[in-house]
Amino acid sequence: MKILIGLVVALLVGWIWHGPLGNGERLIGRLQAEAEQEVAKSELADIKVSLSRDPLARAATLSGPVNALQREGLGSQKGVSDYVRDVDGIGWVRWADEPEPGRRITPLLLETLALAALAYFIGLGLGWLLWGRRRREGFA
Repeated sequence: MKILIGLVVALLVGWIWHGPLGNGERLIGRLQAEAEQEVAKSELADIKVSLSRDPLARAATLSGPVNALQREGLGSQKGVSDYVRDVDGIGWVRWADEPEPGRRITPLLLETLALAALAYFIGLGLGWLLWGRRRREGFA
């Protein structure tokens, strides 16, 4: 029961960090601003970048009047998509006029809760390894 209560508390802290404290929205806002700065490096006009807001996700959607070469680049030349992919934290990039991807977008809240649960179980395992086993005298 104690383990379950600890897990619930860890997940609750992850949810509070993401939602009520606003860190999820701030992260998406920062990623969008960085992606817009990277797109400006391409020197192409009217390219818009938006990150998923409903639900919050690290998925960038690009739109604007560009051809396939400008989108994906050629050889050692970067395309607009590559500039956005270079932003640390962007999960994946798609263009608005492309069909929806076959995979589903992973909401940022789910990523946050999964990391909180992983950190909890790593801490639980380390605690068990370091302090959980009682040693009897006379045994090595």
